[in-house]
Parts: sequence; structure tokens; C-alpha cells
Amino acid sequence: MRIAIIYDSVFGNTAHIAEAIGRSAHSLGEVTMLPVRDAHSLDPAAFDLLVIGSPTRGFAPTPAIAEFTASLATGTTRAAAFDTRLDPDHIQPAPLRWVIQVGGYAANRIAEGLRHRGYEVVEPHGDFLVEAAEGPLKPGEIERAEAWLRQVAGSSPAA
Repeated sequence: MRIAIIYDSVFGNTAHIAEAIGRSAHSLGEVTMLPVRDAHSLDPAAFDLLVIGSPTRGFAPTPAIAEFTASLATGTTRAAAFDTRLDPDHIQPAPLRWVIQVGGYAANRIAEGLRHRGYEVVEPHGDFLVEAAEGPLKPGEIERAEAWLRQVAGSSPAA
């Protein structure tokens, strides 16, 4: 299996998750892992699975990931989306939690963009938690990222 992992990171947390996903992907086949700034010449058709991740910033992925996803040629490659986000248990006051849940997360927006371009999006999306806006990752998130990649690599696309 050929897997491409494209990510953006603001405080390093999403990069740590991408690296964990990459380690897990190596057990499945050939892996190409690139920060989004280096990914614009990537041909998604050359891969069996395209994985795109971003921190959640204002209910959405970073502008660089949004632009990258929008610039992809129409494709049929299987794809998966992940993000890093604040742990809802640490969001105060409680009504703000509701606002964030309604506003959404980066992985959802990435997946929508991929579907719009014709990609076969597999689920579940990866949702990896940070303890505060700048991190660190919550304990156990690296291991969850490794397991998530194995799960989506064997999944069928979402209907």
C-alpha cells in the first residue's frame, strides 16, 4: 500500500500526530509524509490512501490545508482526514463547548473538501486532543493516532 500523509502544524502537536501516523503506516507499505508547504507537486493518484491533517483553527483547518485540499485535482483515491483539537473537558465556560461542537472541527471540513473533489473518504476521522491551545497532546494520543491509521487503512469509504 502507498500512503501519502500531508499535514500542517501551528504549535507542533499536529506534526507529532502526523509522525505517529507515519510510523504506523510504515508497517503497511510505502509512506510519503510532507508538510503542506512541500506537498503542492504531489500526485494523489500515485497513492492508495491520502491522509490530510490540520489543527482546528476557528472551526476549520489552517488556510494552507484548506487551499491545498481545494487545489487537488478531481480524484478517486481513498482519503482520510484528521485534526488536533482542544479537549472538550478543558473548554470553559460550558456554553463555549456547545459553540465549538456546533462550529465543527478541521477534520470535518477537510473531509468535505475531499468529497467535493471526488475522493473516497474513509471514516472515522481522526480527532486527537490537546490539553490547551498550544498543547501538549493529551496522554495516549500518539498511540491512538497509530491505531487510527491502521483502522482507516483497512476501512471502506464512507457512504
